[in-house]
Amino acid sequence: MKNLAFILVICFLSDCSTHHALSVKNPDTTDSQFNKLTERQFSETFKMDVYLIGLQYSFNNSPEIRKVLQEDKSGGSFIDFVDPQDAVNVAKIIVERIKLDSASNIRQAPSDLRGKAVFATCLEFYNSKELDSITKKLYKKKYKNR
Repeated sequence: MKNLAFILVICFLSDCSTHHALSVKNPDTTDSQFNKLTERQFSETFKMDVYLIGLQYSFNNSPEIRKVLQEDKSGGSFIDFVDPQDAVNVAKIIVERIKLDSASNIRQAPSDLRGKAVFATCLEFYNSKELDSITKKLYKKKYKNR
């Protein structure tokens, strides 16, 4: 029991230090530099937004999935810097793939595997080179020189 408490304290402290490091302004930077997202920060935040919105829309924005996503704190720390509509537009790619996959799956898959593969499809897209490419292009076009 003491080991579990120790592990929880370490996890809590490391989480706080990470959050603190992300939110503290370096005194050597100007306000405009501080307000700029790095490409890495943007990529992590944007990809997570696309993933979460893809889940939400793939489950038809049901009250249950909304509740789960509201309680989950996986969203990015820099959410105010990212236009939510950009993530919605890209998440539509996932939703369409799930619809197509589900339709073909009903005809071809064994009965115990029929239906939507929402989590697998969303994770596959989250880790895809396609999303990396979209994210990189969007950052350069819209966010790099903000």
